[in-house]
Amino acid sequence: MGVLASIVGLFLGLGLAKGLFSLFDAVGFTLPNNGLLFETRTVVVSLALGIVVTLIASFFPALRATRVPPIAAVREGAELPPGRFHRFRTPAAVVLTVLGFGLLILGLFSHGTSTVLLLLIVGTVLVFIGVAMLSAPFIPALSGFLGWPATRIGGAAGSLARDNARRNPQRTASTAAALMIGLALVTLVATLAAGITTTFRSAVKDIFVADYAITAQNNYSPIPISIGEKAGAAPGVTAVGSVRTGDSLVFGKREFTTAVTPGAKDVMNLKWKQGSQETMATLGADGAFVDDGFAKDHKLSLGSTIPVTFVTGKQRTFQVKGIFDPPTGGSPFGPVTISAATWDAENPQPKDLYTFVKVAGGESDANVAALEKTLSGYPNAKVQTQGQFVDNQISGLNSVLNILYVLLALSVIVSLFGIVNTLVLTVFERTREIGMLRAIGLTRRQTRRMIRHESIITALIGAFVGIVLGLVLAGILIAKVDFLEFTFPTAQVIIFTVAAIIVGILAAIFPARRAARLNPLEALHYE
Repeated sequence: MGVLASIVGLFLGLGLAKGLFSLFDAVGFTLPNNGLLFETRTVVVSLALGIVVTLIASFFPALRATRVPPIAAVREGAELPPGRFHRFRTPAAVVLTVLGFGLLILGLFSHGTSTVLLLLIVGTVLVFIGVAMLSAPFIPALSGFLGWPATRIGGAAGSLARDNARRNPQRTASTAAALMIGLALVTLVATLAAGITTTFRSAVKDIFVADYAITAQNNYSPIPISIGEKAGAAPGVTAVGSVRTGDSLVFGKREFTTAVTPGAKDVMNLKWKQGSQETMATLGADGAFVDDGFAKDHKLSLGSTIPVTFVTGKQRTFQVKGIFDPPTGGSPFGPVTISAATWDAENPQPKDLYTFVKVAGGESDANVAALEKTLSGYPNAKVQTQGQFVDNQISGLNSVLNILYVLLALSVIVSLFGIVNTLVLTVFERTREIGMLRAIGLTRRQTRRMIRHESIITALIGAFVGIVLGLVLAGILIAKVDFLEFTFPTAQVIIFTVAAIIVGILAAIFPARRAARLNPLEALHYE
């Protein structure tokens, strides 16, 4: 099985890679592509990994099979006696889960990329294994709770399905584990994305007091400083502020450094710990303001000096004239910000990252038309309202998220096959039982409904545990990241739950049809 599955998987993976490249191109996320490379090591690693994993997966079932009592062969549905270490299963699951979360937390507070990645990977694997093992004792309760709608919708067939789902808690937990892992990862990504989006919107709302923002067409490339100067000449414009950007050495370390024009004080609002809005307009030739985190790291206060080395190699010293507290979602400013005039004098080709404009009368189609007409000589300039600015800035994130969702959806597809396999086996094991149910009046339709509801209940168990686990993992990660706030992804959770139900329905198609086609008389004599 390992050899055959590995060979099939190898070529399916090749086809999938080709399909993903086409999908990425279709959604506008084109990756560098010089053709698919099908190297020897790919074949060797894929076959070796597939065969080894299959052998490892067969070890415990093989060991378990040697302990089947001979009398069990003459009884359909006979349950095997618990193994010697069965009583240690739940404590071991608790230990693995706690150890996994401990390694995750340790990894988040560690230093060094390799160490952090190793702790996070091992911790995540242990958490998934521990939770999968730990969920078995809760399967009867979860089946009763999540299977309650089935008893109302499916009647007797739904009640039988709920009982079947909790008949063998360990098998149900194992079947739901693959879907649990997939949805945990998807929920983790969705929660992080919701946190990033929410905090960014909140930050823009706090800082953005202008009416319009002007950026490059692709939202992130620098634009000529003349665009801001030209926008100031548009009809009705009352204030214009621009943010220059570039790299420089600060305290000997490369930093994202920014500069502002005097008009920034009228179009952006900062929360100052020391200094005021006027600071942005009175930096002069040697003034700078810094964010609170940078000030704490370097023990800076008003009057402290900061050495800055520009791209030309020239070093200058600036005096701290203000310290601001950036909102949780970040700000358009780097750790150190100086005046635009000084920046332009030290940088051969200064560029703006953003230009913010305040217009008399606020947002209106007429004002947008006036700004666009004024900037008609700059085809790369894009005028946006606050809402459009936020949407455009996070559009890149949405593209990345869509790609991640596509990749993580593959794990959900894998879980579908796991549910199919389990349902097929249960149909084989319960052949005589199904024959008895058919003999006493269960119709073909009710038989299909019973298998279908059992599949949906199993999928919902995996979804419930996976979504909860994903939220917990996201909460741990967000607690470490200062610039994110935990945001419950309501819409995504609803979508994931519906997706789990669809997976359950799809997984039940073949097993349900097979169960419905069983001849009652032949099934009653089945051995």
